[in-house]
Amino acid sequence: MILLRTMVAWATILGLLAGCGQSTGTSDSPRIASRPDVIVTFDGKRRKCLVALSSESQGSAIACDEVVPFVKDELRLPSGSIYDIGPASGSGEAELAKVRASLTGAGYRFIGGPHP
Repeated sequence: MILLRTMVAWATILGLLAGCGQSTGTSDSPRIASRPDVIVTFDGKRRKCLVALSSESQGSAIACDEVVPFVKDELRLPSGSIYDIGPASGSGEAELAKVRASLTGAGYRFIGGPHP
């Protein structure tokens, strides 16, 4: 009888623990894509931002202040699209920080990590 109670108690505990944690079936926010729609990098030599769709091998060199209008009007990416910022050094980091703030302010989402 004690063995039966012990087994029932363990089964109950395991059942309760299995229900803990985040649900995989539903989420409050939409999942972010595994790759960005657009990638922005800084060209220190020309002092411009390079903007490219993830499907393009080369992007367009434009003034960093014009990235948001370029993404909206030329690339026609809707608000909510995913962007990534390429690595930069020196003054390029400050420029890309401004670009990131303006893209986020315009409703674009930062992927924030490695992607294939």
